[in-house]
Amino acid sequence: MGYKERRAKMIATRAAPHLEPGERIQTGFVTLTGSGIFTVPAETVVVTDRAILVVGRSEVQRLPRNLSFGKPTGLYYKFDLDRTYKVHRQWYPEVIAADEALREMQTQDDPAVGEH
Repeated sequence: MGYKERRAKMIATRAAPHLEPGERIQTGFVTLTGSGIFTVPAETVVVTDRAILVVGRSEVQRLPRNLSFGKPTGLYYKFDLDRTYKVHRQWYPEVIAADEALREMQTQDDPAVGEH
């Protein structure tokens, strides 16, 4: 099993107890706390076709799926959901994939989205 497959499996394992029946994972990534070399994993953000789950050590938050993360830049990217989160650049492909999946879902719901 390669690196990307192990990461995807980790996200799926953390999300599994919190998914509703039929809910599908689109992507996920780990957020960090701390600064510089003293960062540690904080929460796992799991993006599904229905919600954004923030899976912490002791609690899980279910946020609306219509939230977007923005374009990540720099070594660490900060974004706001219910509070400010920080993600390392190794997870940028997953952050970008979450916003792309949201745009695709919105386009399927309303074919006029994106037309000018």
